[in-house]
Amino acid sequence: MNNSKNPSAGLGLGIAGLVLGIISIPFGIMGCTFMLALVMGILGITLSAVGYSQAKQANASTGLIIAALIISILGTSFALIRLTHSTSKSIDIFDSWKIKLEEFEGRSDEFGDSFENAFEEGFREEYEEDIDLDFDELENNLDRLERDLENMGDDIEKAFENLSDEEKARRLGKATGKALRGFVDELSDTVEIN
Repeated sequence: MNNSKNPSAGLGLGIAGLVLGIISIPFGIMGCTFMLALVMGILGITLSAVGYSQAKQANASTGLIIAALIISILGTSFALIRLTHSTSKSIDIFDSWKIKLEEFEGRSDEFGDSFENAFEEGFREEYEEDIDLDFDELENNLDRLERDLENMGDDIEKAFENLSDEEKARRLGKATGKALRGFVDELSDTVEIN
């Protein structure tokens, strides 16, 4: 029978668990450090439990180790309470965001409808006929126009190959001026310029 009493058996682990438990309490109460408190509390519980086991086997004093275990459990409890509180607040925040996104989607649909109605009304006022848009036909026309512009670009590039740089610059300037004049004329027809 080994009844030798080692008074320091498990005491080092108990002190370490006590320190971790004491630190975990304020960290568990504070809002932003509860995860650190949770880790320290769990480590404190583990070290205190191992120290308690060693002290029991050596018939040593367990008072400090039990206090370390209780304080570590207390710090871990504070951290868990803060964790569940933060989790429930996060869920509430995500739910409110979801509701706001659904409201925004509803408003964007309403805005799209009101924009389309206002556009059609303005078009009818100016053109004096109803507009019935066929978006597939518009898409096809835009694709065909894009292909035509690419072909024209190729033709212009071929026509420009034999010209000197000065002639290219002159023709480019002339075309730009003509396009700008057409744009200003079109703009002045649509909007009164003061």
